[in-house]
Amino acid sequence: MDKEIIQAYLWQEIITIAFSPSSDKDKKSWLIQYGKSLTDFWEVAYPKQPTVENGNFKGSLDGASNLGLMLEYSISQSSKFAVEFLYHLKGQFELMWVHDVDDQYFNFPNHLFLTKYNKRKIALRKFKPNDIESVIDGLLCHPVVHQHIESPIDKHEIRIGSGIDNAFLFLFQLRYQLCPFADKREAERNRLIKLFQKAIREKETITINQLMAQPSLFD
Repeated sequence: MDKEIIQAYLWQEIITIAFSPSSDKDKKSWLIQYGKSLTDFWEVAYPKQPTVENGNFKGSLDGASNLGLMLEYSISQSSKFAVEFLYHLKGQFELMWVHDVDDQYFNFPNHLFLTKYNKRKIALRKFKPNDIESVIDGLLCHPVVHQHIESPIDKHEIRIGSGIDNAFLFLFQLRYQLCPFADKREAERNRLIKLFQKAIREKETITINQLMAQPSLFD
């Protein structure tokens, strides 16, 4: 089977098992654990728990990465959400830009083509370790399409993925991208590769706690 087809199925599988909480309870649990995980990974203050307003999950991540950056998110559905990027300037936070996803418009249905092609079981059996590595990089660590913040934050290693239409995937790649510690980012990349490889090989689920675990710097 073509390597790119295998990686396409891995791509979709990872989104399904880690970034697609279905019920409101699961979504809130995911967001709570996500916020908790940042306290050690970014070494920042404990964030407030997300709230639910008119069916929208809302939350803020203050002081992200010690960059003077704050994130505010509002999630209606996995495919309908907004994340605001604000920068602390002259004693207050000012809006820089918004990553906004509106699912009422047409988006190319990659998952539909994979389903119709019907090669998932073969792909998930034949993949090699470097396939998982490539997919983790493309999803989280080095998205092909990304943005760099040039001003007022000039850190080229921050690559904010563009075109990401899944709220939980977008937030999780920010978890990696906005971590200010290079050794933690590298350890996290290695952890995620091992985590997803094992789960897919052995047909295991990935709990929220496993997904949000802290990477070991000594592996």
